[in-house]
Amino acid sequence: MMKNRFYLYGLIIVFSAFLFLGCNSESESQKKGPTQPLEQLDPSSAILYPAQREAKAKDFEVTTLNGETFTLSDYEGQVVLLNIWATWCAPCREETPDLQELYEKYKDNGFMILGVSIDEQGESVVRPFIEKYEVSYPIVIDDGTIMDKYGPTMGIPTTYIINKKGNLQYFAVGALTNKELEPRIKNLLSE
Repeated sequence: MMKNRFYLYGLIIVFSAFLFLGCNSESESQKKGPTQPLEQLDPSSAILYPAQREAKAKDFEVTTLNGETFTLSDYEGQVVLLNIWATWCAPCREETPDLQELYEKYKDNGFMILGVSIDEQGESVVRPFIEKYEVSYPIVIDDGTIMDKYGPTMGIPTTYIINKKGNLQYFAVGALTNKELEPRIKNLLSE
């Protein structure tokens, strides 16, 4: 009986896929092609992917650990790096000093980073982390507000880079390095 049910579900899925894909001689992904990554500048960095089309970043309002309100749309006209991470994530720990260095170097030129912690333990683990790594860019512990708009992620760290027009420009899963990020950030700041 259970075997027949799986067989029936399988047939329904195959038939549905056939109907959906069969109505079109060419699927959307065949027309556009897969998103090609940017040329990698640092082989030890995660790969950056460009946005396939111009799309506004989804706006949100959150309260940072310092008690300040951070509204993404308030930063239109600046380049914003949205970094989703956790204290238990080794690649996140690896990239944090690079992000901090970039922030210090370009914050006065219209560059903002928002660190989005997904740690379930909250402040008890996040505050010691930001003290240890001397993080000065805004940090928020996500209550689902951001992940509802930018998740689910394929892994962490996940980074979104938003250009001055408020559009998503780049996306990466994995630890990014300064060597990979800095030329991209400088270019976006000069636009």
